Amino acid sequence: MNNLNHYQREMQQIAQDAGKRKGIGGSLVAWAMMVVGVVVTGTMTYALTRKGMSSSLLWRTWVNVAAFLPTILLEGSALALVYGRHNWFRSEEQRSVANAASWIIWGLLAVTSVVHFAFGSTRDGTIRWAMSVYASYILPLAIVGVLMLWKKLYDSAPDSLMRVAVLEAEAALRSQLVEVEREQNALMVQAYREALATPRVTEARRALFEKASIEHARTITGFIEGAGTEPTNTQQQNQQTSPGGSNQSRLIFNAGQPVLHPGNGRGSSLD
Repeated sequence: MNNLNHYQREMQQIAQDAGKRKGIGGSLVAWAMMVVGVVVTGTMTYALTRKGMSSSLLWRTWVNVAAFLPTILLEGSALALVYGRHNWFRSEEQRSVANAASWIIWGLLAVTSVVHFAFGSTRDGTIRWAMSVYASYILPLAIVGVLMLWKKLYDSAPDSLMRVAVLEAEAALRSQLVEVEREQNALMVQAYREALATPRVTEARRALFEKASIEHARTITGFIEGAGTEPTNTQQQNQQTSPGGSNQSRLIFNAGQPVLHPGNGRGSSLD
C-alpha cells in the first residue's frame, strides 16, 4: 500500500513539473510549426485564388487585396479549429464537427499546395484537367463550406442551443395563443349566428321592424295631412295685412285642423 501511494505521489509530481515547463515539446513548438505551415500554404492559396479572381470584372481593380479574404478564411479556420477544440468548443457536437472539419481543411491545403507546384510543370492532359477542376470549382466551394462550418459551430454551442430552445418555445406558445384566439372568435360568431336564427329572436326582430314601420307611416301621414290643410299665400297675406290690431281674429292650424283665434285670446273652431 505504501509503495502504491509513493508511486501516485511521484506521478503527480511528474505531471505538475511537465505542466509548468514550457520548453521543447510543449505547445509553443506545435503552434509555431502550425503557424509556419499556414503561412506557406497561405501563399499558395493566395496565388490560386488571385488567378481565379483576376478574370472577373468585380475583382479586377482590387484583386491583390481581395485574394487575401478567402486565404485568411481558409488558413485562419485551420488554426482556429485547433485552438477551439482546446478552449472554445463545449458541446460534444461542436467538438466532433470541429475535429472532422479540421482534418478536411488541412487536406484541402495539402491539395492546394500540390496543384500550385504541379500545375505549371505537368504535361499530362488528365492531370491538368483535374487540377483545373479543383482550382475552378472545389476551392471556391470550400470557401463557402467554411462559412457553413462556422455557422454550424455557432449553432451547436450550448448557449446558442439554449437561446434557440427558449425562442422556439416562446414562438410555439404565441402561435398556440393566436390559434386559441381565432377559435374563440369563430365560436362567438357561430353562436351569434345561431342565436339570430332562433324563433324568439326572429319574432322580436319582426316586431321591432313592424313597430318602426308603423311609426314611419304615421310620420309620413302627418306630413301629408299638414300639407292638405296648409293655408294659401293669399290667406297668409290677408291675415298679416288685416286691420284691427289685437281684436282681429287669426286663422291657425292645430293638428291639421283650422282654428279661428280671435284677438281677445279665445278661439273657435271652423267646421
